[in-house]
Amino acid sequence: MWTTFTRNRESRGDCLGPAGYRNTPCQECQSVDWGREDRLDPPPIEFEGPSRPLPQNSVNSRGFTLFELVIVLSIIVILATMGLVGYQASGAPGAVNAARNELHGFLRFAREQAIVRGSNAMLIINYDKSDSSKFLRYAGVIVEEEYQSGGWLAAHQGIYLPEGVYFVPQTVDSLTDGFTFDDLWPSAGADPDMRSEYFCTGGGSGSSIGAIEYPVVNSVVLDASTGDEQDWIGFQFGPDGRVRKAGFSDCSGATGSLGNHIVLGLANYQPDGVLQFEGSERTVGIFLRINGVSYAVDDSNEL
Repeated sequence: MWTTFTRNRESRGDCLGPAGYRNTPCQECQSVDWGREDRLDPPPIEFEGPSRPLPQNSVNSRGFTLFELVIVLSIIVILATMGLVGYQASGAPGAVNAARNELHGFLRFAREQAIVRGSNAMLIINYDKSDSSKFLRYAGVIVEEEYQSGGWLAAHQGIYLPEGVYFVPQTVDSLTDGFTFDDLWPSAGADPDMRSEYFCTGGGSGSSIGAIEYPVVNSVVLDASTGDEQDWIGFQFGPDGRVRKAGFSDCSGATGSLGNHIVLGLANYQPDGVLQFEGSERTVGIFLRINGVSYAVDDSNEL
């Protein structure tokens, strides 16, 4: 059906086009046959005034999807957890637990080195009171260059325990050893035993203390005089991963092996320069079986 749209808007200078916009001059509007089939394109439309508003579902007004909200919440939870862990590790007893976990990993690293290299490896802990920055809080790992060769190398540059946390030795003499315990600390051999054990064997010498230079730049012999040696306590593993007696001179006359345990606790230097251990109830430990398997202990009463 042919239809000719003509609109007369004498009172206004325009008329309504087919799309409802007031932009076609009245003269053109009266002469245009909007219904002709051979007219493929309508007359160009020029908008007047401000642009038409975007639909409500446009990108600018789109909200968060459920997936995006889950991602954001997950990031917030992870950051909050990291902050909480960092806060707990910054003070006691969190610092003691953090130190125990770090030293436990280092102990396993020493055992792994022994197995992988097919030789002896040892976790060593500084026992030289002349260096307060390292005394009872600096640990390293050394490996025998070849099995029973007697030459040792550093397998790691060493780690420091968190400030205020120390390795708890088994014997004490404030004058010769440089540390002591407060009055509430259980005595040696008491139950619970809140001191480390590092016997060379079930009999003979009761301590595995020797002097070496660490970190070891070149292959050295244990207890060799190099000029920069310090005293160390050792926990040694054989090529089969089992506990062995530490190869220091104090253990040279002892044979066999014995299960050990490591105890960590809080300590502070007193005005007289002696390191005093305090708060025995906040100690944690690591049990080390003869077969080399180790596990952590949180309850000090289990030591």
